[in-house]
Amino acid sequence: MPEVFTQRHPTIGVVGPASVETTLQDAQDSLDVAVSIAPAGRDAPGSVEEFDCVIAAVTPESSSVDRTDADTAASLTEVSNWAVRNAARDSAPPVVYVAPTEASIAEALEAGVTEYLPWELLAQSPTTVLKRAVTATEVQPTPDYRTIYDNVSEPLTLHDPQTGELIHANRRLCELLKYDRAELISMQVGDYTASIDGYDQAAAMEVITSATEDGTVGPIEWPLETADGEHVWVEATLTTVTIDDQELVLATATDVTNRRRQRRQFREISTHIDEVVYLARADLSEVLFINEAYADLFNQPVERLYDDPMAVLDAVHPDDREAYRSDLNAMSEHIREEESGPYTFSHRLRVGGETRWVEVRGYPSRGPGGAVDRIVGVIRDVTDARRREREYEQIFNGVTTAIAVHDPDTSEMVDVNDSYVELFGYDYNTILQQGINDLSVPEEGYTDERARRLITDVGETEEDETVEWRIETAEGDHRLVEANLTVATVGGQRRVLSLMRDITEQKRREREYEQIFNGVNDAIAIFDPETLSFASVNDSYHELVGCDDLERIRELGIEGLSATEEGYTPERGKELIQAVARSGEPKTIEWKLAPPDEEQSWIEVTLATAEIGGERRVLSIQRDITERKRREREFEQIFNGVTDVIGVYDPQTAELLDVNDTMCELLGYDRDTIIDMDPEEVTATALGFDADTIGEVVRDVAKSGDPLRDIEWALRTASGDVVWLEVNATLTEIGGEQRVVTIARDVTGRRDREERVQVLNRVLRHNVRNDMDAVLGYTATIEETAEDEVVREYAESVHDIANSLLELSGKARAASQMLQDNEDPENRRVGTVLESVVADLRESHDEATIQLSSAEAPAPADTAVFRLVLSELVENAVEHGGDSPKVEIETTPSTANDETRITVRDDGPGISDRVLTPFRADGESPFQHNHGIGLWLVNWGVRQLGGGIEFERPADGGTVVHLSLPNVLG
Repeated sequence: MPEVFTQRHPTIGVVGPASVETTLQDAQDSLDVAVSIAPAGRDAPGSVEEFDCVIAAVTPESSSVDRTDADTAASLTEVSNWAVRNAARDSAPPVVYVAPTEASIAEALEAGVTEYLPWELLAQSPTTVLKRAVTATEVQPTPDYRTIYDNVSEPLTLHDPQTGELIHANRRLCELLKYDRAELISMQVGDYTASIDGYDQAAAMEVITSATEDGTVGPIEWPLETADGEHVWVEATLTTVTIDDQELVLATATDVTNRRRQRRQFREISTHIDEVVYLARADLSEVLFINEAYADLFNQPVERLYDDPMAVLDAVHPDDREAYRSDLNAMSEHIREEESGPYTFSHRLRVGGETRWVEVRGYPSRGPGGAVDRIVGVIRDVTDARRREREYEQIFNGVTTAIAVHDPDTSEMVDVNDSYVELFGYDYNTILQQGINDLSVPEEGYTDERARRLITDVGETEEDETVEWRIETAEGDHRLVEANLTVATVGGQRRVLSLMRDITEQKRREREYEQIFNGVNDAIAIFDPETLSFASVNDSYHELVGCDDLERIRELGIEGLSATEEGYTPERGKELIQAVARSGEPKTIEWKLAPPDEEQSWIEVTLATAEIGGERRVLSIQRDITERKRREREFEQIFNGVTDVIGVYDPQTAELLDVNDTMCELLGYDRDTIIDMDPEEVTATALGFDADTIGEVVRDVAKSGDPLRDIEWALRTASGDVVWLEVNATLTEIGGEQRVVTIARDVTGRRDREERVQVLNRVLRHNVRNDMDAVLGYTATIEETAEDEVVREYAESVHDIANSLLELSGKARAASQMLQDNEDPENRRVGTVLESVVADLRESHDEATIQLSSAEAPAPADTAVFRLVLSELVENAVEHGGDSPKVEIETTPSTANDETRITVRDDGPGISDRVLTPFRADGESPFQHNHGIGLWLVNWGVRQLGGGIEFERPADGGTVVHLSLPNVLG
């Protein structure tokens, strides 16, 4: 329902462009009260007192820095100064200040204008602006600045310039952030700033301080966070103002959340476009965004354009620069005046010594309030298009192809070339007057209506169309032409070209040979089905058999060109030709060629009947498949020669298609039996294996394309034995078809050995240890109670042997634990472990002197394995070093191979060759073996640590062991 005002007829003055006055006058009829609208003189003192209210308006055009139309639009500075000057006068009527959101309104608000309204509101609803002006004419007490600021429809805040404290927040900001005013006033700017890097209380204070120092800052974009956690982006301008003799900082803002989202989407899309995409202010004073395609086309970094929008002229051809600049200004004016349609112009670039043509296109983009404030557009490289136009002119005037040019809207013929005139035998003007119908053969279906429909369809879809068309010449001859219809730009106008080629003779020849060469590119031989002899062959066939003479080929015949000794006889060949001639059904076979003086080769032959020159013939279309046959033989040899078990499956149905000889030997069935068997029959289901799992594996590999590895599986052979397999499955191509291949290895022996090792380990860990503990107990008792000295000596010997066996059992147990895979070993620096091990050994071997020269060993190692290796080496040195053995340990932190070297030196008798058995390539034998397991532990441990070990026997005695470990874990 329209708002009802008093019956008083207020008068409204307008300061600003004449277009504003016109807009308001057009809108006044929608009010329920009569108003008078007239221009208010800006320069005549006291001239505004005659009005009840004055609307001071600045449009985006009048705020433009490039605006020079002083007669029709007031500048931003003039209108703003007028509003400030008159709002401060006691005798002045209320002033409603209308300005774009990006304009600075602080001074006007500070001067006391009655109300500020965004220009976008005037553009969208001038009636609302009139209503607000009429409301302002009502007698009201003079509002303070808070009341004025609350009436502003954009978010406003006032801040203490020293502390940044929020002095006032208007109603619009409270609504935007969803806080009540009291709560918002109690907050710091950082409290309602979104948590985004670079935006916080400290950054806000920098901006406020800058406004205090410079007078104005902005516009800048700033992220806010509402009470419910939503992020809102605003574009803010900060200005210093003086209110009640206090200097404050006023921040005016505009919600630009949607614009940022659109800009982000715009940037994301534009990065994937080859054409140059740009976004600029409507007056071209600033480039807001341009994609990297600009750098490639203009040979100029995009940063230059951000710094100076006119830097683009540096890449423009010198002869076109002024015209380019003029077109840029014309496009800006076109966009700002909101003219319909895009603005397009083309000019030349001169980049890297090369001249290129570009087409520049600009479209208007509206800001949050609906005003056109930006230009968005594309720049395309049209060099090729321009080249095609030039080529078209050359073709049109020079080629022998007959060309007709049609208007795509009317289908009328508007131009033809000389070849077209020559083809039809009429003069140029007669052809254009007669049109398509009089030049065609309508009684055979080549009508004017059909031609126009073809031209219209090509013009609408822009997809080329090729048709055969029958024409009638001036002499009455009927000719068949091939017409290619395509869209082109001719003289700046969109046209449909019809390029005609006389194919009358060609069609006659094609009728004889089209069945021969229809889709075939291979060797072709033509046979007479009656005489079964060669009627003709093509060049590819001559090349295939290595003979250029057709008569010689006829002499040789099938017999002289085939491997007859392998069954490819002339009788068999002729029988095939006759069978195809009788049935008329094509047949494909493989055949082996053996031409004279040429290597034998395999061919794939397709036999089919055809009519050539009015005669019935049999075509032999041949393709060399020698290489394919060779690959097939190699595949068969590999397939059946490897020791791995191989199965081939259909990836869609998981059906078993083939198996190799190894699988047949393993399972004890022949190939056909295995393929026909139900998978349940050969799967070891008693051990928990489900045959359906095979199909699942095949389908998973087929679907993902990724191989599956190390699948454990068990099968039952024809004799009832269980074999264990380790299976890998992969997707591959065999014979041109996608297949899933499983390659498996028989690991039954390995599983048996692992099982035996586990049992032996259990025996060593439990049975031997328990029994030896009992032996030790018995011998200790005998030693204590036996009266006979010999018995006590025997008991002591047994006790020592039992201790040795128990020690051996412990080392075997340690070896078992060491050789087991540890998924999460404790890795520490070797130097740290060295100190700990040496301390333990000194305590357990107080009779020995153990010296550690240096513990600087940065190499990391599995702590348990390294401790075991080092302990064995030192204990071995102590054991063989006499009554007072001496052992020296020295480390070298780094060597040329990036390793840590640890040297263990003793003064014993020197290590014997027999003891070094674990380090020989051939290991132990039944007749030559080491009595202990200690050095085997050292050998295995060093390998597990990825290191190396060397033994040295110095001339002056003793043994030196060099242990090297990598400084970086492998």
